[in-house]
Amino acid sequence: MAIPRDTIEIIRERSRIEEIVQRYVPSLKKRGANYIGLCPFHKEKTPSFTVSPEKQIFYCFGCQTGGNVFSFISKIEHLSFPESVRFLGKITGIEVREEESRDRDKGLAYLKRINVYAMNLYRRVLLSEVGRQALEYAHRRGVSDAAIEEFSLGFAPPDGAYLAGRLLAEKVSIEEAVKLGLVAPSTRGKAGSFYDRFRNRLMFPIFDHRGDVAAFGGRIIGEGEPKYLNSPESDLFKKGSILYAFHLAKESIAELKRAIIVEGYLDVIGFFQNGVRNVVAPLGTSLTSQHVEVLSRYCTEIVLLFDADSAGIKASLRSLDVAAEKNVEVRVARLPEGDPFDYVKKYGIRRLMAVVDSAVSPVEYRIQRVMADSGSLPKGRLLLALFRIVDDIRFDSEKRAQLKKIGALVGIEENVIINDYERYRAGAKSPTNFGALSKKTGEEINYLARCHRELVILLLSHPELVESAMLDFSAEGMTDPMAKTVFSKIAELYSEGRQISIDRIFDEFPEGDIRQFLEKGLEKSFVAERPAEAYSEIFINVKLYLIDRKMEKILEEVNRQGDRVSSEMLIEIEGLRRDKEKLLSYLQTR
Repeated sequence: MAIPRDTIEIIRERSRIEEIVQRYVPSLKKRGANYIGLCPFHKEKTPSFTVSPEKQIFYCFGCQTGGNVFSFISKIEHLSFPESVRFLGKITGIEVREEESRDRDKGLAYLKRINVYAMNLYRRVLLSEVGRQALEYAHRRGVSDAAIEEFSLGFAPPDGAYLAGRLLAEKVSIEEAVKLGLVAPSTRGKAGSFYDRFRNRLMFPIFDHRGDVAAFGGRIIGEGEPKYLNSPESDLFKKGSILYAFHLAKESIAELKRAIIVEGYLDVIGFFQNGVRNVVAPLGTSLTSQHVEVLSRYCTEIVLLFDADSAGIKASLRSLDVAAEKNVEVRVARLPEGDPFDYVKKYGIRRLMAVVDSAVSPVEYRIQRVMADSGSLPKGRLLLALFRIVDDIRFDSEKRAQLKKIGALVGIEENVIINDYERYRAGAKSPTNFGALSKKTGEEINYLARCHRELVILLLSHPELVESAMLDFSAEGMTDPMAKTVFSKIAELYSEGRQISIDRIFDEFPEGDIRQFLEKGLEKSFVAERPAEAYSEIFINVKLYLIDRKMEKILEEVNRQGDRVSSEMLIEIEGLRRDKEKLLSYLQTR
């Protein structure tokens, strides 16, 4: 029979929609009589998701999705109406009593009980004499007894029909156990016999987000293939939508607004053992859109942390684009050696978290990988590879910013690399002559020098910005002699109250390299349509550049010091990372 109407009404009364929604929409803030936030159902930068406490409804003006508290839970948790009632009943502490009215519900509940039986059996075996070798292996790898208990680890013995025999003895439906991939029909024994799919393996139960046992993963003890074996997909287990340890990690993910994604079971356990609990792992797949959709309800940042080997790099590259339509930022970090579990054992959690905190955007990561793998690649072919990355960037302002950085990396002037990119987009896919227009006048101009040179030309073209520049910049902070000299002269004229303009500045530099630089500024006709925005972009890019260089130096020192690294360094890295996030966020929302 259905859930009693009285029960539904009680749950409705106790489930304040604004409180329930806030669990999934961290950006939700009170504005007047309503609450406003970023919609969890589609990607947006300007909040259009509204919750009315008075009417107990929600509505998104962006994607036209709305409803009451039950429909919100149904949509965000992918539940039916009765399931959403039960879900809210658990939150509000109200017991929902009903008879299972559908055969499928009965079947799922039965399958869950079989998995729980198998998990408990495997756990008992691990702590018995039969499981001694597996327990010693876990301890040798560095897994603590507390972690074995928290993650419900077990052992499937080598006996070919250990679980199958006990399921038959308990009169458990062997056909249902076959559906779960716990056992399989034997082709060698007598008719009607079964064997265990998991044999001689350290067992990792896989829980769904509600904490129900959905499947198992098994690591072979000793020799054998495959090294890791997962349950096949079933009515309980869809590997593209379940993350290992999410049921344990979701509270920490919601609190920290960040999820760390690693590759394996032991990698997750290594973090947990060291007090970091916002960590999960996909199950034999790259990060999927379903994974990101679930995580985006709890956090605003996902950090992909992969092993140093090439397989880990390829996995990360496959996973970068899945968050394109979600309200979550994805960053990528790569370990300098090994995997997270072994790395944290060797160097400690502080150094591992320093690697996590140094994560970069997907575009920056791709560029880094191309540059690292370029070797003796001709410049034209290198640019082709980099242009393909730029092509995938959605916003033109970000494309331009990345082209400027690429130009600095490969030693090509900004206007030249932008021209090359436009030729590439127009169909010039041949690398011949890409970068050929680059002219080096003396030493190559690095990225910071380019920014400062653009700044002084902008100030001369738009003197109204000089007052801000006197507060934001200093000649001492400029390493480029050309920019430093011109900025110093601008500062001098400003302090004397004299008029500043690009035509008058020629009087101060009648000849030489600076004169040529100023003439080039005129030639470029640097007059921004929105000078204040152009100034802000230069300021932010300089700040980002300096933050990146400072983080690199600190991380080098962290790697050098190893276990002796100070907490002050880690705090400084975290502070720099947060500053960088704010600056990037400002650029993206302009």
